[in-house]
Amino acid sequence: MVVESRARMVEGKRARLTCESRFTRTRHSTVARLTRFAKASSTVRRIAPGRVFVLGALILAGILTILRPAWAVPFDLSGSDWEGCSELVRLARGELGAARVMAVTRLDFSELRPEDGLLLLYPEGGLDVDELSRFMGAGGRVILLDDFGRGDTLLAHFKMERVPTPSHPLESLRHNPQFALAEPASAHPVVSDVSRVVTNHPTGLVHKGLSPVLKIRAADDSDVVIAVAGAVGQGRLLAVGDPSIVMNSMLRYNGNKAFARGIIRYAVDNDSWGKRGGRLFIATGGFEQKGSYGSDDNTLGDLIRAAREALEATRREGAPKAFAYALAIALGLGLWVWVGSRAGRLHKPIVPRFVRRIPTVAQGGVAGHAAVIAAPQTTRVLAILELKSALEEQLTTILRLSQVPGHQELIARVEQEKLLSPEGMHTLRRLLLRMSNVETMVVSARNGSPRGTVQAIRDQEVVATAKSVRQLLEMAETNARTGFVPSEVRS
Repeated sequence: MVVESRARMVEGKRARLTCESRFTRTRHSTVARLTRFAKASSTVRRIAPGRVFVLGALILAGILTILRPAWAVPFDLSGSDWEGCSELVRLARGELGAARVMAVTRLDFSELRPEDGLLLLYPEGGLDVDELSRFMGAGGRVILLDDFGRGDTLLAHFKMERVPTPSHPLESLRHNPQFALAEPASAHPVVSDVSRVVTNHPTGLVHKGLSPVLKIRAADDSDVVIAVAGAVGQGRLLAVGDPSIVMNSMLRYNGNKAFARGIIRYAVDNDSWGKRGGRLFIATGGFEQKGSYGSDDNTLGDLIRAAREALEATRREGAPKAFAYALAIALGLGLWVWVGSRAGRLHKPIVPRFVRRIPTVAQGGVAGHAAVIAAPQTTRVLAILELKSALEEQLTTILRLSQVPGHQELIARVEQEKLLSPEGMHTLRRLLLRMSNVETMVVSARNGSPRGTVQAIRDQEVVATAKSVRQLLEMAETNARTGFVPSEVRS
């Protein structure tokens, strides 16, 4: 229901702004010449009826071509019609002086100073919130009057939300809830001389951290705030959910005119950090933004802003026709080049899968097992475990045992049979201890133990271990056959 009511509110306001617009008149001399031409009765009477119809159609087409309608632009700063804002500009120049009021269609942030103020009415393009924030942080003041325009970018940047106004306000003009009467919500200087303000299809604003300025009291529901203010750095921000308050037709009400004067004074009023008294810039509708605050080099800021506006316009309205055509042409050329390169490329003959050589790692047996362990992506822990298994099994075979004993028993039997020298026994104990530690870490890691982190094993350690295992086994086999025990074993 909230979305539907807001949609009806927007459509109603747009229809009101369109239907009550006026046509401009053309010069009286042009109309008089066309009239005299049409009143040439002596000539017309001699023309056939069909030709009279054609002549009348040509005259009507000429009149419609010359009398092109010029629609009034809402919130036009130079417009003197009911929906224009020329009265606001005149009021500002009367309060501050003509030299301090700038009604602009192009807002150059590099020209702003901390003592200046910005009055933005119903912006139709996305606002540069970064530059506005930098300007307010240095001491500037921004006053935004917007209900359904693109000021939502600035509102969203400061965590403000738009909400519907009460459907049954306590007070309204001509008992119309769309023209609810707003009253001061605090002792803010903007509303110090205001008792009532006549609104025109407003929207409410919600933000818990900002001070309420204007509110609409509800007859059967909670009140809704339509204007909030707060500090941004050394500057100030005032957001009002109804730009129609300051239109020419609305400034005939005393409360609205007092509120407009309060806004004008507040925009350039002194602050706690010092005297201000700068200029007031007023911009409305689709005004252009350029430059960067506090910088003379506007190139980078303009490029960033143009890119941001292009992305925002693409997201909101879709890609422009020129961009879509260029993209389609680029894609077509890319597809043509890709197809041409594929079609003209000579392919190498592919060997059938059933005659290809089977990789060693895919084979079974000892060769496949060795290829898997020696593969570059295989961890070297498996190689250490394989060497451990080979050492234990070979020593068990030399000792003529039926099964592999524990390390302590294995070492004792080797020493008892005098298969290795004292240096060889030392090397055997060291290798079996290292291999047992590696095996313990692997088992702990599989069980999820925090101590089960397997340390990295380098290829050099695997090669040295294999060399020592081979020397120990060769020496043990030789001693088992001859019964001779050498004096030392190379490690």
